[in-house]
Amino acid sequence: MTVLVLGATGKTGRPVVDALVARGVQVRAASRNPAVATAGVEPVRFDWADRSTWAAALHGIDTMYVVGPYTVPGEPHLVGHLLAAAAHVRRVVLLSVLGVDQLPDAIPMAAWEADVRASGKEWTILRPNWFQQNFGEGFAASLRENGELALPAAEAVVGFVDTRDIAEVAVAALTEEGHAGLVHIITGPEALTLRQVIHALGEAAGRELRYTALTAAQFADGLRKAGLDERSINWQLGLFRLIRDGGNAVVTDTVERITGHPGRTLKSYAGEIAAIWG
Repeated sequence: MTVLVLGATGKTGRPVVDALVARGVQVRAASRNPAVATAGVEPVRFDWADRSTWAAALHGIDTMYVVGPYTVPGEPHLVGHLLAAAAHVRRVVLLSVLGVDQLPDAIPMAAWEADVRASGKEWTILRPNWFQQNFGEGFAASLRENGELALPAAEAVVGFVDTRDIAEVAVAALTEEGHAGLVHIITGPEALTLRQVIHALGEAAGRELRYTALTAAQFADGLRKAGLDERSINWQLGLFRLIRDGGNAVVTDTVERITGHPGRTLKSYAGEIAAIWG
């Protein structure tokens, strides 16, 4: 069995590859900039915007993990086109997002889900909460350089989830029976405010870090000054509106029920990444 992992160098793709290899499953790791081949992993170039790269990635594959085309926002049905080109693929696990049905049309995950459901394949959809790894990656520079994270999340709580737990649920759906036609809502074991998260990160690092609650207008102005286009700004505003409305406060037992262990805590993750704030 070989599993195709799209987005293999991304936040969830990397741990999905690792978890598959740990199970002894052969992986075809697809990305625009493939990594070096390692034991059990065959890297291959795949670009959503370049359909000439699709055939080599899909050749001989019957199971695939799909991280959709975030970088091609103007083509919301590319996932459907890929699945149509992959007639021989039997099982598909799609990474979506929690609250997809409450987000603006600028966010394409609802279209991806619809295309997966209509594909005629054995599908599973993952809807994770916000990633704990965002603090060690996307938000890291601001915290390291300024000691501050400024976002329009007010004091709402979020069930932040470790991407390694998402990966373990994904691998179960890719390699085991019993997940077809299911939507797995994946969260961490607790819901925290960003202020609580930043306090935990600072405590682990032995450094003062602070959270500043922005208004939506302040946040949008900052994104415009950084050069983001209006579609991307509306995407970000929609995600944070969902947080403020309580849509990300949910905590589920999905990780423990499927993997057999509790979800990793934010405090544990904070301890792992404490050195990056130095």
